[in-house]
Amino acid sequence: MPEFAASLYPSETIAVDKPLSRRIIRERMLWKLAAGTPGYTRAAMAAELKVARKILAEAGCIYHFLYGETTYHYAGKLNNFRQNRIVATFHLPPAQLKHAVQVDWHLRQLSAVVCVGRNQQNFFSGILPPDRIFFAPLGVDTQYFTPPDSFESRDKNLCLIVGSNYRDYPTLRGVIELMAYLRPETQFVAVTSPKNFELLGKHPNLSLQTGIPEAELRDLYRSAALMIMPLFDATANNAILEGLACGTPLVVSDAGAIRDYVSPESALLIPPYNARAMAEAALDILNAPQERQKLAQEARQQALKFSWPAAAEQLRAVYQAVS
Repeated sequence: MPEFAASLYPSETIAVDKPLSRRIIRERMLWKLAAGTPGYTRAAMAAELKVARKILAEAGCIYHFLYGETTYHYAGKLNNFRQNRIVATFHLPPAQLKHAVQVDWHLRQLSAVVCVGRNQQNFFSGILPPDRIFFAPLGVDTQYFTPPDSFESRDKNLCLIVGSNYRDYPTLRGVIELMAYLRPETQFVAVTSPKNFELLGKHPNLSLQTGIPEAELRDLYRSAALMIMPLFDATANNAILEGLACGTPLVVSDAGAIRDYVSPESALLIPPYNARAMAEAALDILNAPQERQKLAQEARQQALKFSWPAAAEQLRAVYQAVS
């Protein structure tokens, strides 16, 4: 989405070619500079130095840190210098934000905080006034992630699981075991990091994949009968947005900010940590092709609300507010 937004506005992407050398920032100095923001790295320092140079040389610009938890820390000291404004987007749920952002002095210097989930707003409300806290959902490329030519081309026995963050693997294992027992023809493909393979365990009905090309992942979205996503928390979720855009029927935990992106009409929302309820809902929809087709159509319509043009308009409103 940042690349798409860049096509709408006169803008520039500030890339970091390499982190600051260890000869410049020793390890002990890094610990001191990163105090309160454990994810702050030499690469983040290099990015902030680039921003600082531009702020000192230019006027009336908006600088948007896309990952505020890790790449933003000191640049805010120059906020409002020569009418330049600094904005940062944060992605972590509130519980994780408390660990990633342990100080708030740098947050108070921002012109705006952009939340990708409304559940983040309470975290920032004790730090910034309401007129500097914005909700701007993530977008998805609805021109690339599209449904298959026909609903009938989907594999009626294939269930897809995608991603790693905030996935509830104990619940997922229970879902797989129960569904495979009650409907043995059901097959599961999990696309995730190898570090999660052990958490999922081995099952004859489960195939584990990792690092597949984006086009192959899109093919899985298009061919799956169902996407199953047990979560214990959520803000924005790329896999869910991509699946919705491909019209993949979805069974998902009703956790965190999931309703910012998923409506009851476009997915089956299940209470968290309830493997039986999730498995039963998934089995019901697998065995009801007409209902599943209706869910697929609603999923696509829901995803269109988060197309890149729509998401860019949300950011435009933030930029206009701080200009």
